[in-house]
Amino acid sequence: MEITKQMLNIRNFHLIMLFFLFFIGSTTSCYANLIRDTELETKLESLLAPLVQASNISSQIKVRIILDSSYNAFVTGDDIIYLHSGLLLEAETLEEVMGVMAHELGHIASGHVARKGESIQKARGASLLSTALAAAAAIGGSGELAAGLLVGGNDRAARQFYYGSRINEAVADEWALEMLDELEISSDGMAKMMQRLSQQNVLPESHQSEYYRTHPGTKQRLAVYEDHLAKSNFKDSIMAEADYADFNRIVAKLSGYENRPEQTIELLGESPAQTPAQTPAQALENNNLSIDERYELAIAYFRYGNSDAAMRNIQSLLLDEPENPYFYELGGEIAFADQNLPSAIEYLTAAFDKSQQAPLIGMRLGRALLATGIAENYVRARDILKIAVAGEPGWPFVRREYAIALGKTGDIATASWQLAEVAFLNGDLQQANSQLKRALEQPNLSPELKKQLIDLKFLIENAQILKAH
Repeated sequence: MEITKQMLNIRNFHLIMLFFLFFIGSTTSCYANLIRDTELETKLESLLAPLVQASNISSQIKVRIILDSSYNAFVTGDDIIYLHSGLLLEAETLEEVMGVMAHELGHIASGHVARKGESIQKARGASLLSTALAAAAAIGGSGELAAGLLVGGNDRAARQFYYGSRINEAVADEWALEMLDELEISSDGMAKMMQRLSQQNVLPESHQSEYYRTHPGTKQRLAVYEDHLAKSNFKDSIMAEADYADFNRIVAKLSGYENRPEQTIELLGESPAQTPAQTPAQALENNNLSIDERYELAIAYFRYGNSDAAMRNIQSLLLDEPENPYFYELGGEIAFADQNLPSAIEYLTAAFDKSQQAPLIGMRLGRALLATGIAENYVRARDILKIAVAGEPGWPFVRREYAIALGKTGDIATASWQLAEVAFLNGDLQQANSQLKRALEQPNLSPELKKQLIDLKFLIENAQILKAH
């Protein structure tokens, strides 16, 4: 009985990871813990938006989360701010997180982020698998892939790639403080974080936080923050309730995925072995947990392998927030992991519609439709995955799923084009050329597709020249 339960947990774990984590490199055993999740990214980017607007930065700034318990953040040349889950879970206040994001945004606004070509040269200089893969990914045009591989690879290589100078850190701090004041956000959280980090100077490197090692000059930066606080009119300012509600939801979701599920279940008052036979309404009436706690509990049950208890929590959550697309999304993931494809499609369809066709949710729905083996679902999956690719053009995994749907509906030329794009994004130029040739050999190519193929051919040839040098 125990062996069967463990096997079920392992199966569910792998299905969860396929849905929740972005696994990189189908031909290697190396992957990065780069989370792609609509709710987390949307809420964080919404919190960041006033800072971006106040800074007059014209480009779109994205936020991504690395599932890593260490406290760290960094930026890349693709205008993406990466936050470790440990930073979000360890932060004492939302204002602290806002300070960190403002600091990283300061690097972008001040032009500190190395251009991709320079970053590739740094990666090439390190004799490590993670940096070699990152260089190939960057050459292929995928900045997110390169960043994820570095974070998932060797710690020293990642530090070499993203290490900031003391001068740059000071400039980013000054910029961040100015922006926080403009938005009337307290810098007290950031100052307290600097106080915690400054105490790590006496610790051996193995016990120092990643943020401390990659953001030098902590003591000098602390003095700047304390001096600023002494003169600030916004020292005690607290962000809006709605902002804190979003932040608390983010923390609850991340806690559900990062903490041990049995600990979460026990902490929230239920034994992992218990599966109380209650309707969602009865469970809600007898449960004094908050919505965030029930959300975390549903995720914990999901990870533990108790899909019945997980789904009961989802249904009770939907009684409170019937229009919440992310509760429907999790319901779809639970049903998919339980191999209940009709229910998964029903939940994910609701999530897709209520999220205004979020690309990542569309990807999950498309995969569920493809898994049915029904021809009419292949057509629907193709149309939905086309939307997902349009929203996530730089994510190879989405393009691969779209290519599968195209192949199953008989469009070999477009499927080959998408597979060529996948290979190009992954830095596999030989495979990209092979798929491109296959696409060009197909009869009756439309003028639009032919143009796309010629454009891709030009990019591949340029990447080959760059790689040769």
